[in-house]
Amino acid sequence: MINLHPSSIFQPDNINNSTLEKVHLFIKNNEFLTSSSGLTFLTEDELTWSGLEVTDSIFLGYIENRACYVSELLDKSSLMPETQLSSMRSLLGNLSDSQFTICSRSLQLMEWVKTNRFCGLCGNQMKKHLAERAMQCSCSSVLIYPKISPCIIVLVTKGEDLLLAHNKNFPGKFYSTLAGFIEAGESAEEAIHREIMEEVNVRVSNINYYGSQSWPFPGQLMLGYHAEYKSGELEPDGEEIDDAQWFHYNNLPSVPTGNISISGRLIENFLERQKS
Repeated sequence: MINLHPSSIFQPDNINNSTLEKVHLFIKNNEFLTSSSGLTFLTEDELTWSGLEVTDSIFLGYIENRACYVSELLDKSSLMPETQLSSMRSLLGNLSDSQFTICSRSLQLMEWVKTNRFCGLCGNQMKKHLAERAMQCSCSSVLIYPKISPCIIVLVTKGEDLLLAHNKNFPGKFYSTLAGFIEAGESAEEAIHREIMEEVNVRVSNINYYGSQSWPFPGQLMLGYHAEYKSGELEPDGEEIDDAQWFHYNNLPSVPTGNISISGRLIENFLERQKS
């Protein structure tokens, strides 16, 4: 097994035209093969004698002068001794930036291949395009690219207070920033105004872009923003959000951390600016 250094830089790419050594990461039912040392990477030779049975492999890019692939294990495949399957969520906070990118890319590309095996126009089997990261059918020249769903995620502030909300699906007293999908024909800024109004009945102003994060659950691209409160009385929608409150930055509830999500980074960025 290969242990990649946490600081190793991952270079995404679509087609492997190199003769570099190949290494494989493994997925089974959207969970990763791991060991006590983290993600399990095997060379081609190690894969041969490992006993693992794979059904499909997808090139991801390059890391540590190797060509990196994700391979899907057959349902009947046994695991290697001292390895187990771990969900992406359980690995959050324990992955380096490069490893997070590799895992995120792996989940999304494998899901894309599995859900686009057949043409939506004629029903025939699709084939991978030889020069692009795309699927194509002989009945059409249209290329089917991996699907990415853009979302906005926003930290709304009012002076020294942060607007944080509890989603019905959150555990316990866990609170986070507001988020939502961008609808067809809508700009990111329009989505911010609409989502915040729909979820908590608040209007905002001074929207400023912060950064983005791939969020593979299953294929979101989170666009992070800071915004300031403009008007309105807090009123959770009761469907997604069952509680929303203003919290002083010195008295926050349980919130996500920056090493896990962009929501945590938005909060930490605001706290740093308040304390500087």
